[in-house]
Parts: sequence; C-alpha cells; structure tokens
Amino acid sequence: MWDFGRADSIEPEAIGEPGDRQFRIRVMARLESASLWLEKEQVAALALALRRLLEQTKPSEEPVEPEPVMGGSFPEMPDVDFRPSRLGIGHDDQATSISIFAYDQEAAENEDSTPTFSCQVSRGQARAFARRAEEIVNAGRPVCVLCGGPIDETGHKCLRRNGHSERSASLG
Repeated sequence: MWDFGRADSIEPEAIGEPGDRQFRIRVMARLESASLWLEKEQVAALALALRRLLEQTKPSEEPVEPEPVMGGSFPEMPDVDFRPSRLGIGHDDQATSISIFAYDQEAAENEDSTPTFSCQVSRGQARAFARRAEEIVNAGRPVCVLCGGPIDETGHKCLRRNGHSERSASLG
C-alpha cells in the first residue's frame, strides 16, 4: 500500500487523440510520484463525486489557498504506476481535506481491504482537479444523446435508431 499523505499536486491527464486516448491521474507528494491509469468514465465520475462532496461539506471557515498549479514536471517513471479497479473518496471531520483512495483488483474484491493507494488533497486542489477533469473529458468526441456512444466524424450507428446513422441526428 502506498499512502502519499498530503499531495503537493494532483491532476488528470489525457494522452493521445480523441477516440484513442488514455487517461491517468498524476499525483506528486514530496519526492514521490504516482500514475493512476483510468477509463474516461472513471475520470468523469471522480470529478463529479469531488464536486458533490465539495458542495455537501462546507467548512465553517474555508481556508484561503493559492490556485493549484497544473502541468508541472512529472517523472517518466513514477514510483507508483497501476490501473485501479475501484476508486473512493472521503473527507476529514472539519471538511478541510479530501482523501482519494484507489484499489487494485485484489483489494477491490475484498470490502474490508485497505486501499492500494491513498492521498489527501485540499478543497482547492479537489476543485481544480474536477474543473480540469471536466475539460479533458469534454475535449473528446461528442456523445450521442440517444445511446451515449461516441460520434466519429462519419457519424455512428445508434442502437436506439436500430443501427441507422443519420448525420444530422447524430451530430445534433
């Protein structure tokens, strides 16, 4: 298990072209680094969960903190590099920090297991992460409003339209 404690930086990243992208979370804490490889939907779900947690837990006095810097240097070979199969979040009693937990396949299968990776982030870091994650997710291919599938430049065969592709319907 890797417990990074308070993260110095955390940011989502998309690598590649829309339709062929890989997603990861980059975490830096002191001299340690971690890459958590996720699916696009996991990045979107984490951003949404962080936003909801921020709205539901307002500290009596929110500390003023500088805007987190994104895009700093990240090592080519991080200390931790894995694909979690389950994520979780939580917060401290004063709601001033948020914990992010990642479980590998083995840990995810056992409800009582400790997380494979954990770190704590400030409310400002969580807010910046969610904002950037939403930008990254939305920069991909448009999504069909009927079936939720991605729409390529040539349109797509929508299951809800019995596999028919109507260019005007697929892009609207």
